[in-house]
Amino acid sequence: MLGVEVGEKVRSAADVVTIHRPWVAAEGAGLIEVGVAEAVARPPHDDPAQLWLKGLDAVLRAESADPRRRGAFAMCRAVLTALANGPLLDDLVFSVHRLLKGSEDGDAVASSFGGTDLFPLDAALDVLTEFGALDADRKVTPLGQWALDEWAAREPRPVTPGLRAAQLLSRLAPLPADEAWRQALRWFEGRRPVDGAAQLLHAAEFASPVERVAAIEVVAGFGDEVLPAWHVALGYRNVRPHAAAMLEMWDDGPGLSESERRRLVTEYALSARERSGVEEAYHYVRDRGGPGALEPEATALRRELQAFAETVKLAVYQLKVTVTGRKPPQWWRLVIPASVTLGVLAEALDAEGAEHHFEADGVRYADPFFGLGEDRDEHDVRLSHVLVRPGTSLRFFLGAEEHSVTCEKILDPDPGLTYPRCTSVSKVGESASARNKRLAAVRIPHPAHPW
Repeated sequence: MLGVEVGEKVRSAADVVTIHRPWVAAEGAGLIEVGVAEAVARPPHDDPAQLWLKGLDAVLRAESADPRRRGAFAMCRAVLTALANGPLLDDLVFSVHRLLKGSEDGDAVASSFGGTDLFPLDAALDVLTEFGALDADRKVTPLGQWALDEWAAREPRPVTPGLRAAQLLSRLAPLPADEAWRQALRWFEGRRPVDGAAQLLHAAEFASPVERVAAIEVVAGFGDEVLPAWHVALGYRNVRPHAAAMLEMWDDGPGLSESERRRLVTEYALSARERSGVEEAYHYVRDRGGPGALEPEATALRRELQAFAETVKLAVYQLKVTVTGRKPPQWWRLVIPASVTLGVLAEALDAEGAEHHFEADGVRYADPFFGLGEDRDEHDVRLSHVLVRPGTSLRFFLGAEEHSVTCEKILDPDPGLTYPRCTSVSKVGESASARNKRLAAVRIPHPAHPW
């Protein structure tokens, strides 16, 4: 059907390299859904141009090997930008080099498109031509120009030390927490952390909930160095619950009242909805006890989450956890709700209080308590987002030991069982009953219980 010649030794579509990109693009655009035993077509639910861009984004992510999966994107964007500005192909190398030199992801280019070429210009030209962003003469098509405009529109606005604190919060608010932290560090250049923190917390008093949460997350990243700023913020009305919660973590301050705890849950839920959508807000509130954890005044949010709860179907994952490198092999099976964060999974894998990290699809996730560096926060991503179907896996590192965590099955929750639970173990190692005694301390909402 695709006009692709198939060799004699093909076992599956995975052996036909020519269709890898169309497959990744179709899955990225949501046109196919990969199940346990088969892949099936899905009707398109978006504008065709947006589906095209989602497919291109998925391919460029797959062609990148850097932690942020941005190398191929940076290369292709630089190529399109250079060609759109009119240089001849002979001048393209110079123009692209100049654009990448000022790019945050320029260093990631060398590890993209297989990593065999330090400057994969030809690979970028090929994929852009294949997608129709360039024509046969390597000129930018209207579709390619539209992609450039769309990419520019979703890029975060630049952060400089000269911004006012309120301006900074408006730019940080739409970003994931780890990206917001990276951008905020630029603003803190030349400022003492405690002074910058005081400015941000003051601006947060007059900000929206999503901007306020962005400020809190950035200031919290400086630890006890900024405790004086938190104490000052106890005198603010809107920031006070956040300041009290932070000081409580340091065994300092007056503590939190019940109404203040509900205020925090409400603000973080509103922020989650703004940043990631109603599903993330639903899971956040559910993790904290359900709608009763919200402020009584949050009626609109409660109605929205209730409507979502009536449509969502929660699942549990059967995971096989294998300690790699041990002989004889040691493994166990863990059944856990798909909606838990990687932070909760780490707790179920006996990592609470110990330094650890996950690796999934080339991205590292860790506990911010130990310092994230280039890692993403394990509390900001849910298991279902990294193990999207049976057969997918991630790696978990605890001390010197590496574990392979593979999704074997996606199951309906059983109202009569508790989760997480260990269902079977290898002949060598700890018994299932011993593991379940420890897992009983991991408290999470039961996926079969109503909202």
